[in-house]
Amino acid sequence: MEDIELLNDTFNLYMQKGKEAKEKGNFALAKRNFMLAGETMMKMAKASKGALREARLTRARRIVELSSDLKEKKKEENADDDVKKWQSAEVPNIGFKDVAGLDDVKKAIKIRMINPYLHPDKYKLYNKKTGGGVLLYGPPGTGKTMIAKAIANEVGAKFYAVKGSDIVSKWVGESEKNINSLFEEANKQQRAIIFIDEMDSLLGKRGVDTHNDKRVNEFLQQMDGFSGKNPNLLLLGATNRPWDIDSAVLRSGRFSQKIYIPLPDADARRFMIEKSMKNVPTSKDFSVDKIVQKTELFSGADIDELCDRAKDEPLLKAIATNSVVEVTNKDFDEVLKVFPPSVTEGDLKMFDKFNEDINSLISKKKK
Repeated sequence: MEDIELLNDTFNLYMQKGKEAKEKGNFALAKRNFMLAGETMMKMAKASKGALREARLTRARRIVELSSDLKEKKKEENADDDVKKWQSAEVPNIGFKDVAGLDDVKKAIKIRMINPYLHPDKYKLYNKKTGGGVLLYGPPGTGKTMIAKAIANEVGAKFYAVKGSDIVSKWVGESEKNINSLFEEANKQQRAIIFIDEMDSLLGKRGVDTHNDKRVNEFLQQMDGFSGKNPNLLLLGATNRPWDIDSAVLRSGRFSQKIYIPLPDADARRFMIEKSMKNVPTSKDFSVDKIVQKTELFSGADIDELCDRAKDEPLLKAIATNSVVEVTNKDFDEVLKVFPPSVTEGDLKMFDKFNEDINSLISKKKK
């Protein structure tokens, strides 16, 4: 008999790959992975009994049917869908008060992106430079997207959150059209922020892939076109791999401001843990400081996951006993045994090297 747990992991893997391929427009690969997922669910059904067997058989049939109906859209339909995506932008409800720590980062962002909106007369008086893009870079899970949303909230701007995979298309010339339509739609708004997540996947170094080169060239043209013409359009980028972005994108006048978003310090981790554990029943001797001490390399996303997992056992016991079971530090310790931080020392060394290169370049320009 097949191992149900192994089959379930295999099923989830095929489904995830299918969804990713579908999002990228690779329908042939998506169809293949969904078919394999359906076949795996069928095996799980055969290894099951009763109602569970029937439920899994039904799900397997549905997945196979969906994969059979999966067809590639025409270029025109793809273009229309992309335009509709850009039209769904709204002002986020996340502010700087929701972002833990990062006071230096917040100060730099206020100077470069928020104050020019709120105090244009003062910036004009001091002949202070405005415009251009800002790149937020750092390890994954450090809150770059949250910061971008907070900026849009602070200035009341429509927020266009776009991943590289939203723009990149397998159709020749389609990626460039998507970039053009994005800037056109954002330009229609009174205030707007274009936020490009995973920027390295969209604007990689040129000279290797002709499709990438065309995307980069189109993006640079759009940036240069709106720079100075629409002061109410801001451009934000985020990446975990800044060294993979084409150097022309990062030069002065484009993404000249580069802000490093580090792992949360002790105060920030304390803020996150306290926020996650607010109103949660905890033991009298529960200590947030002990958790802070044991999570030095944890990102914000890691902290969130850790707190959520630590509640699992008390929650299950509370359900089983129909009582209130308090969360303890031991619950956190048990999770920490099997849940290491997602960022390694090696990852941080790569960012240290990039920061050194950036600072060295700035120093040379000043001389």
